[in-house]
Amino acid sequence: MNRCRAAAGLWLLLCLNMGGAVASWQEEPAARLQLHQLGLELALADVHPELTLWWQQATSADTASDQADDRLLLGLSTFWRQWSSLSFVERQHLQVRRSALVFSAEDQAALQQATQQGSRHQLVQRLVPGYANHDQLQQQLARLLSLAEQPWPALRTTTLRPGERAKAVSRVRERLQLLGDLSAAEAETDPSYYDSRLEQGVRQFQLRHGLQVDGVIGPHTYAWLDAPPLTRAQLLMRSMLRTLIGDTLPSAYLLVNIPEYRLRLYQDQAMVLESDVIVGKDSRKTPIMASEITNVVVNPPWHVPRSILTKDILPRLYQDPDYIEREDFEVLDAGERVVPREEWQARLYEEGGFPYRLRQRPGSRNALGAYKFHLPNNDAIYLHDTPSRGLFSRDSRALSSGCVRVEEAEQLALWLLSEQWSPARLADLKSSRHTRWLRVNKPLPVFMVYWPGWLGPDGLPRFRDDIYQFDRSLNPPFVAGQQRPLLAHNGQLL
Repeated sequence: MNRCRAAAGLWLLLCLNMGGAVASWQEEPAARLQLHQLGLELALADVHPELTLWWQQATSADTASDQADDRLLLGLSTFWRQWSSLSFVERQHLQVRRSALVFSAEDQAALQQATQQGSRHQLVQRLVPGYANHDQLQQQLARLLSLAEQPWPALRTTTLRPGERAKAVSRVRERLQLLGDLSAAEAETDPSYYDSRLEQGVRQFQLRHGLQVDGVIGPHTYAWLDAPPLTRAQLLMRSMLRTLIGDTLPSAYLLVNIPEYRLRLYQDQAMVLESDVIVGKDSRKTPIMASEITNVVVNPPWHVPRSILTKDILPRLYQDPDYIEREDFEVLDAGERVVPREEWQARLYEEGGFPYRLRQRPGSRNALGAYKFHLPNNDAIYLHDTPSRGLFSRDSRALSSGCVRVEEAEQLALWLLSEQWSPARLADLKSSRHTRWLRVNKPLPVFMVYWPGWLGPDGLPRFRDDIYQFDRSLNPPFVAGQQRPLLAHNGQLL
C-alpha cells in the first residue's frame, strides 16, 4: 500500500512539473499559511496519522517544500470528502482514522491547474470547515499553543478554601490568569492569601468546566487546573469536529450533549428550552444516536429491562423482600398475569429463579416520572422525567442505566404538545394517574452528541470530563525537535 502511494506521489509531482515553470507556494504566502493552519487543526484533533505526518512534513524546516504542501492540500481535500460521506454516529465517534486517503484524479487535476495559474488560494479556501465562531476558535488555539511552550507543573495539593493561606495560592492565581479566568490586574498584595477576587476567578473556572461552583479548590478542580494546554487544544479541536453533525439541520431539533449533561431545544436557530439532564453511567452508556420524539407518554408505567432486573433488583430482593411492594411494582408472567407475592417469592427463594417481568405503576415512585418521550430505536433508549430531583444538583450526572432523565420534562412536554393540549388539560391528565400515549403532530429530531469542549459566548473554551473516555489517548501533533508553529490572533501561522 505504501509503495502504491509513493508511486502515486511521484506521478503527481511529475504532472505538476510538466509544461515549464509553475508558481511556488512561496508566491502565495497567505494561502500557504492558511493551508498549514487547517492542517494543524486536524493534526491537533489526531483524526488521521497520515494527515498529521503530512502536516509535520509541510511545516518542518528540514522537509518543507512545494511538494509537501501539495500533498497536504490533497490530503485535506480527501479527508473532507470522506467526512461528508460519514453518518451522524460515525462523525461523533470520529471514525476516519483507518480510512485510506487516496487522492482523486479530479483533485490532482485541479491542483495542477491552480499551480500553473498561481491560484491555489481558491483551493485552500474551499477546505475551510463550517465551524461556528472559527475566528474565535483560532484565537483560543493560539493562546493554548502559546501556553504549551511554558512549564506547566502540577498544582494539586491539599484542598484550599476562601480565607485560607497557603503557598499554593499564588500558583493557582497565576494559573487562572494564564487560562483567562482572572485578570492580571487583580493581583493581591498578600500572594499566599485566598481572597475574594481569587474566589471569583475560581468560581468562573469551575463554571467553565462544569464543576461544583463553590470556590473550593478540591481534587476535581485541581485536575482541570493541571490539564496541559496542548491536551486542552486537542480536546477542543476534536469536539469542534463533532459539531459538524450534518450538512443541514431541521428547523426544530433537540440536542443532548452527553458529557455536558445538558439538553437544548432549538427552533428556527434560536434556543427555546434548556435543561439539565442525567445520562448513562460508564458501564451503561447513553448511546450516540439520531432519532426523533414521536410520542409523549403521560403517566407511563415502567417496564423494567431484563438487564436492570438481573443486575440491580434481584440481588436487592434477597436482602429486602418488601422492595417490590414498597416501590409499587407488579410482577407479571408471560401471559401478563399479575403474580401473587407468595408465588414469586417461592420461585425466587426456593428454586433460585425469576422467570417474570416487573412493571412499575404510574405514580410518585415511578422511575420515569410523569412523562416519557418515545424515540424509535433498537436500544430501548428514551428521554423521561424522574422523581429523583435532587440528583440534578450534582456536577457529575452519569448516573442512569442509559436513558436520559430530563429536569424540565414538563416544559418539554408542553412544547411538544402545544398544538393539541393546553397546560390545564395536560395538568388534569397528569393528575389522573391514567397512562396516555399522545402523538406529537410533527416528530422532533433528537441528536445525542458527545462534545466535551466548545466555545462559550465570551469566546473562552468550555470543557467537560470525558466521561466515556472517547478521547483518553491522543497523539501529540509535534515531533521531537520540531519547531512548533503557533496560531496568531489573525488566524495565521507564525
